[in-house]
Amino acid sequence: MAIRSLLPQSLRPSGHISEHSGLGRVGCVLTFAIGFLATTTMGTATATSLWAAPEPPSVTRDLRGKQDAVTPSPPPLPTPLPDPILPEATGIIGLTPAPNDDIGVGHLRPVNLLSTDTTDAPLGASWLRDVALPIYPSPNSAHWGWLINGWLVPNGAAPLAIGRDAAFSMVQTEQQIYTFPVLEIRPDGWFRFQYTPAGAAWAHTSHLELGTVALTVETWEASMQAASRIEFRRPGLAQPMRLAPSGSAPLQALVGSNSIIQPLDLEGDWLRVRVTQPAQGCTPLPGSSISEGWVRWRSDADIPLIWFSSTDCP
Repeated sequence: MAIRSLLPQSLRPSGHISEHSGLGRVGCVLTFAIGFLATTTMGTATATSLWAAPEPPSVTRDLRGKQDAVTPSPPPLPTPLPDPILPEATGIIGLTPAPNDDIGVGHLRPVNLLSTDTTDAPLGASWLRDVALPIYPSPNSAHWGWLINGWLVPNGAAPLAIGRDAAFSMVQTEQQIYTFPVLEIRPDGWFRFQYTPAGAAWAHTSHLELGTVALTVETWEASMQAASRIEFRRPGLAQPMRLAPSGSAPLQALVGSNSIIQPLDLEGDWLRVRVTQPAQGCTPLPGSSISEGWVRWRSDADIPLIWFSSTDCP
């Protein structure tokens, strides 16, 4: 059994990650119950404003300190419990978010980013095989189902194999790890994440360690600052790099798409970076130069303007 002992323990639009060519989409066997969850969740999203109380850069352990005294008890496990399986990668879409995709405020990922596979295969979505996470239509509502052992299990319905029976929406961060965009984080431990192309669900941070793989909710502030390399989400457009973290600071240089960009420090909506340009992939071209300065990493609407580099450099 791939779970641990289960002891009691906006006006922002609902996120949609677009489907991209070459990723291959399976026929979704999404039942009426799944559609109900997506509809209910999107309706609930209008009840609270994500912008009213933005969270500072943090991970799950910081959110837990802000929870109310009462947290939801883990619901009963599905019966029968499906055997653990690996998700099918062909049914996971939206891995590289388009410039206009809503990727929320962070992501739901495994705590350990390194694969335990002896073949050194990329982690990808394989961590879902060992996860156990109850999901809800809205905070404090009745429990709806489980993401467990590589399956989506609605209450009272047949399990759906992730990537085979149901298409899932995930994004690819560093080290070829696929994670769920988190669209909203509440101080009481509830968070809303996108898991299908048109559906979002709620979960609680007190339930992130029910499986053999522990999970965490990490904000993009923390992710981007810790990234080894980044790139701008609108390729082909040169971006200004300034001498200080301000839009009125003197322009230092324009950062082109043929650049190696390494994060150094973060201050509010600005990221201090080291830029090597011009470059081809991971290799600086003859005559390239290195400079440091500040680029805007997040817009006034709190939308990330950068993403993890698509080039996997040593």
